[in-house]
Amino acid sequence: MTNGPHTNIGEIMTIPFARPHDQGWIMEDPTYYQFRNHALDFIYKPLCP
Repeated sequence: MTNGPHTNIGEIMTIPFARPHDQGWIMEDPTYYQFRNHALDFIYKPLCP
């Protein structure tokens, strides 16, 4: 979701991990950190007008 009062879907990410997730196993997978970092960058990057 984008930030602000006019929130929209900003990006759809397809996560390749099966459910239910085992948090211990997921955190050992380098792919998890790629998705995590991408999501955090999206959340914290400044919005362009």
